[in-house]
Amino acid sequence: MDTNSGGDNVRGKAVELKIGQTHDDFLAADQGDNTDWKKFILSEPSIVALDAYWDQPSIAVAITVRDQFGGQVFALNHSAGTAHDHFPGMKLREGDYYLEVIASRGASVYTLELDTESGGGGGSDGDLAPPE
Repeated sequence: MDTNSGGDNVRGKAVELKIGQTHDDFLAADQGDNTDWKKFILSEPSIVALDAYWDQPSIAVAITVRDQFGGQVFALNHSAGTAHDHFPGMKLREGDYYLEVIASRGASVYTLELDTESGGGGGSDGDLAPPE
């Protein structure tokens, strides 16, 4: 597994994503590129939405949002056969976060885009639960 990863198969080598910008990459489970890690930084509590676009929608893939310690915050599952997944409403505190993208079957070029609505949707910063 991950014998042909481009080097982003571990959290320490995660590629940083900028909020509001797209990022393209490729996964191929049968070619030894099963895992990609991405990093994003929030400077304030935010509600985050993730959009994922798949050139080959039949790919079997899961995306896990992890905190700075590697703890799971959200588990997002791709809907097989769907070219665009939209995952809204992730309430996160300020800090460093990671996306672990794992393909268990198939291959696809994909595009990720993160967007935020700062301040927890009008609530106070205290309304956001701390990462587990």
